[in-house]
Amino acid sequence: MVVQKRLRVRSLKPRLHDAVFCDIRFSRDWKTLSLVMAITLAACAPQDKSIEAACTELVLDYAYHRDRLDAEQIGELFTEDATMSLLGDVFDGRTAIMQRTLDGKSGPVTRHLMSTIRIFPESADSATGVSYVTIYLAPRRGSTNPLAVEGFAGIGEYHDEFARTPSGWKIASREFRPTFVYEDQQ
Repeated sequence: MVVQKRLRVRSLKPRLHDAVFCDIRFSRDWKTLSLVMAITLAACAPQDKSIEAACTELVLDYAYHRDRLDAEQIGELFTEDATMSLLGDVFDGRTAIMQRTLDGKSGPVTRHLMSTIRIFPESADSATGVSYVTIYLAPRRGSTNPLAVEGFAGIGEYHDEFARTPSGWKIASREFRPTFVYEDQQ
């Protein structure tokens, strides 16, 4: 005799504040239960870690190339029609984003330290992401390392939209949202 029970299994990827449940009927047969649980967990887990890896690499590459003021490499990270929003300034298109990088050659020396990178695949061709950034600035005047700084210039989040293109994953949209700044910068 097989006894059937109903289980409510919470999804590992709930959407916003809604609880997502899967109803499962199972018997006391542990093999059947194990199989059902394995299938359920596989269905709830991200299917393609390569999306997360590719988008994480874009986040890290942006920080690296931005600190080196390498406009060509920055341009390769973005779609042709990408937008980037930084502290109220919006740069439309890859060319404008590259020009912003070139304009930084007369500005301060920067270091973008990236942490807490979370990528959320939306489909096979799109994803979103949030990453934390701590930015340090130092005057460029005759700069030789190490440079003296008084502290971070800002801490915030990049909110990104990613798109798969024929040449691989690219940043389609990037917005910087400040979290902490010095009082005199507000």
